[in-house]
Amino acid sequence: MGKTGDESQLDDRRREELLERVTRKSATVGQQIPTAVQIQGTEMNLKEFVWETKRQGTVPPELRDRVREVRRKLTAERAARKERLESATLTESEAEALADSIVGIDRALAALQNLHEPDLAERARKQDVQSNRRWVSFLDTILE
Repeated sequence: MGKTGDESQLDDRRREELLERVTRKSATVGQQIPTAVQIQGTEMNLKEFVWETKRQGTVPPELRDRVREVRRKLTAERAARKERLESATLTESEAEALADSIVGIDRALAALQNLHEPDLAERARKQDVQSNRRWVSFLDTILE
């Protein structure tokens, strides 16, 4: 009995198409955040976490470390999945599911990255002001 299209081995051309898809900046447009994702062997209810965090508008201080940890884990999981898509022996259907999961992780990362962390924004503003003051002081010194 022959293999169906979904069971055929992934060829190089299709692998390249899927890799191009997951690296395209517009890949997440219109994509849904996955309900759940396996990260390092632990299932995380990703959609609920993202929506619950976004609902608050800004990241409250008590959630900042958790949000940063989730971002870090999602980034590492995305890299591992992309590496698997680049090099593992996969069927077309496995590769397509893997590419879909990468785009879903990208969508969740984008949603989490867009959250405001007021302390970080204020710290960045203060660093800019300090940098400008140092620059003006430097210019004053060399122009005297």
